[in-house]
This record gives sequence, C-alpha cells and structure tokens, in this order.
Amino acid sequence: MNDPRVKAIRSNERVGRGTCTTIDEAYTDNELVEALDEAEAITVEEAIAWAIKDEGLRIENALNFRWGEDSDPEVSRYNEWFGN
Repeated sequence: MNDPRVKAIRSNERVGRGTCTTIDEAYTDNELVEALDEAEAITVEEAIAWAIKDEGLRIENALNFRWGEDSDPEVSRYNEWFGN
C-alpha cells in the first residue's frame, strides 16, 4: 500500500501493527483507505488523529456491553487508553 496515511497509521505505536487495536486486527489496508476517505482525513496527521479517536470510541462503546464489575477487562482497557 502506497498511501502515506496507511503507512503512518500502521507504524504508529498506539494504533499500528502489533497494538491489537481494531485497526490493527480488523482493517485491511484498502478498508482503512475507504474509512479515511469517508472521514475526510486527508493528511497523515488527520489520519492518525482519526485512528486514535476511532479506537477510543470503540473502547468506550465496549463499556456498554460489559458484565458490570469494576474488574472487567473493558474497564481496564478504557483506563489504560484514556490514562485514568
């Protein structure tokens, strides 16, 4: 993939390869380009910001589907991601 936005995201230490984020695990490069285009993330900086925000929203949304204990892994992931 020659898209610099994809390269930047894939090499980002927070959302890139090996991070186990949704973007790392579930998006193909072509799907990532489509999502970035849809979000109008044109620059590398906008693309990385979009990726971090997207993952944060997914993590936050996962709180709605947890068992409800403070020890749930979703709470730990949320706190880790948002620095709580």
